[in-house]
Amino acid sequence: MNSLMGKILKVNLSNGSISRNDTPTEWVELYTGQKGLGSRILMEDVNPKTDPFSPENKVVLTTSVMGGTIVSCSSKLAITTKSPLSGTITDGSVGGHTGAELKYTGYDAVDITGRAGGLSYLYITDEKVEIRDAAFLKGLGTFDVDARLKEEVGDEELKVLAIGPAGENLVPYSCISSEKYRQLGRGGIAAVMGSKNLKAIAIRGKLDVSVNDLQGLLKYSKEVTVRDEVIATDNEIYDLGTSCLVDYSQESGLLPTNNFQEGTFEEAEKINGQSFKDVRKNKKGCFSCGIACGNYVVDGAASVEGPEYESIVLGGSSLGVGNREKVIEFNSVCDDLGLDTISAGGTIAYMMEATQKGIHDFGIRFGDAEAAIEMLTKIAYKDGIGAEAAMGSKALSEKYGGEEFAIQVKGLELPGYDPRGSWSMGIAYVSAPRGGCHMSAYPIAEEAWGELDPFTFEGKGKLVADMQNSQFCKFSMGVCDFWPIDDETLGRLFELTYGGEWPADRVYKTGERVFNLQRMFNIMAGFDRTEDKLPGRFHKELLKAGPPKDIAYTKEAFDKAMDEYYAYRGWDERGRPTVEKLEELGIEPKFIEAYKTVL
Repeated sequence: MNSLMGKILKVNLSNGSISRNDTPTEWVELYTGQKGLGSRILMEDVNPKTDPFSPENKVVLTTSVMGGTIVSCSSKLAITTKSPLSGTITDGSVGGHTGAELKYTGYDAVDITGRAGGLSYLYITDEKVEIRDAAFLKGLGTFDVDARLKEEVGDEELKVLAIGPAGENLVPYSCISSEKYRQLGRGGIAAVMGSKNLKAIAIRGKLDVSVNDLQGLLKYSKEVTVRDEVIATDNEIYDLGTSCLVDYSQESGLLPTNNFQEGTFEEAEKINGQSFKDVRKNKKGCFSCGIACGNYVVDGAASVEGPEYESIVLGGSSLGVGNREKVIEFNSVCDDLGLDTISAGGTIAYMMEATQKGIHDFGIRFGDAEAAIEMLTKIAYKDGIGAEAAMGSKALSEKYGGEEFAIQVKGLELPGYDPRGSWSMGIAYVSAPRGGCHMSAYPIAEEAWGELDPFTFEGKGKLVADMQNSQFCKFSMGVCDFWPIDDETLGRLFELTYGGEWPADRVYKTGERVFNLQRMFNIMAGFDRTEDKLPGRFHKELLKAGPPKDIAYTKEAFDKAMDEYYAYRGWDERGRPTVEKLEELGIEPKFIEAYKTVL
């Protein structure tokens, strides 16, 4: 008895075929679930050089092996594909109840390929799987899709993954909405769904999930949940949600303002955690979670679940907007249209600065919240200037200039932390497999907000790599980022749910394996050290206030830190995993042989 459901659902939208394969236990032993399993399934059949919008690309949904159980913070759903924005492998995860719901249908993963002849949605239950006509959903925002599908199926408990107009129109940074208010899909996962004529996935499951040792799990899970303060009354994330980070970043001088031109924002108090708490109407937690980080806020005519820190920054301070209601509206409009708030905000911020500097007049300026919100609709429908804005900041800067202030890595716009105020974040950004991302490692917590010196690279290559390895197993086993769980605890919980022996060193090595598998994909897609670089702004311009004031973040020091990072990882000087490292990690020989052809 263990928590694996044992089946992978395979759907070919081109010919309508639906099949069920056994989940290979050797894949679980090597990559566990969620992020790791999704990466492994993608690697099985997708050539890394495949066009992301080709029918041959996959959309892979994966659950957590611990999902659907009593383990707190463990029921997220991951989706993996090749990104149309960056060209890298990309995956995203989402909380709520959808991950557990998919588990209850009897599947560990859903492997979707092909392209439907017309707009469709996938209906998955524990009794049937059907590809259904979705013509009646064409052009609808994600909020309406959620409501219409529940009405169509006649089940208010239906869990819906939906794309909006942005995904239908193949905007390469469109994202997916889950259960209306939760989003995933940095790097354009929704656009890949759109290219497959897949408007939504509707899920309803009622099966049970077993565990390896129920009594042991009940006892241990309770102990570690209390020990690590993964309960509402002791957790700051419960009180304010991620909006609490606005004050942290402001005090540390790394709060992106006016497209990362500055690190402090004079109107930060208007959009900080307390500000949003003042208009909070309700709290919400994910499946089997005691943190309950979700906040439902209403300000005037604007409402949203959130807003999360990244949305506050990229839709607020980075646009020069200190209006709480407008930040909420920006977030809500993005959610309904199906746009990633980080990339949308980052792209608009680039346009504002290009206008400010006279490089190209996009007709939009810092502080103009109304124009920013109007631009979102233009982007989603590729209307007028929105068609260019839909390309993202990298493509815009390559056309008009200003590449040094297109704040992106590998085409993926950066989240809300200026690396000049936390030097390790730069290493994390450029080495993250999906591009400029804060989820593969979060060294800022140890630097600007912890005990380590944030203005040195000494030992930071090792710090970031170790964090990435632990994070990648954490996200493969399925535990939310808000639980600061260690490898030993994570492994013990996995033993009690799945079985076997998972000491801390095996947990760490599993994360390292998954990280290297994703790096392999990117190298085979044509990437190497050349793309592991930050925008020129960070190396050429000094911040003017706060702790980072007048401290140079030089390219020479950064390049040396990257040399140390690659060496610690066992990669060559071009940032490519060595064959010896991959063999040591137990990566399957067939992948290594394919990898050798590009070295």
